Amino acid sequence: MVEPLELGRFISTCRKEKNLTQKQLGEELGVTDRAVSKWENGKSFPDISLIEPLCQILDISVSEFMLGKRIEPEHYQEETEKAWIASLDEPLLYKIQMIIYILGIAAVAVLQVPLFSHGPMCVNIICWAVWGALFFAAYYLDKKIPERKLRYSNPWIEGVFSVIYFLCYMLWFFLRKDEWGTLPMSEQMSLWAIIVVGLIVGVCVRVFLARKKRRSAV
Repeated sequence: MVEPLELGRFISTCRKEKNLTQKQLGEELGVTDRAVSKWENGKSFPDISLIEPLCQILDISVSEFMLGKRIEPEHYQEETEKAWIASLDEPLLYKIQMIIYILGIAAVAVLQVPLFSHGPMCVNIICWAVWGALFFAAYYLDKKIPERKLRYSNPWIEGVFSVIYFLCYMLWFFLRKDEWGTLPMSEQMSLWAIIVVGLIVGVCVRVFLARKKRRSAV
């Protein structure tokens, strides 16, 4: 969100362009001229319920209101996305990050059906289609919300999903093979040891990088 004083100046400029006094604008919105004065002086924000009618009266878009400036038509989409991202708070960014991870895990899970089964072709085609949709959804969200430095800086999220991703790939792509049951117990134990060590190392690396990004993001 734009700074209060900058937004106030923008409201004042738009109001004057419409040849409205503070009192006239206030009457149309059902507030006092003193409330409008506080907005324009940066002492307070309009109530959220007043933003849309205020934008209609001043003939501006909600995105322009959030940015505190006029947006040129050729830059409208870019500036709108910036305003949307600026309105996202940190907890919401983390939730979006978890959604992206969950979509990725779901895509990996769905991919197992055509890779490891010999079912009907139609089932495999549906699974590939679902996998593509999940993968595209995760990719689209990740690209449209580019605050990766902040989203990828939570050590707990990185650690938990590192474990899940690692187990998904190792258990599904390796342990499910038919040869696993024919291996001697000593070799199975060795492979389990490698998996556990790899899991610990992977989680530690992800958590370390997350902490490093977190420090640089503050």
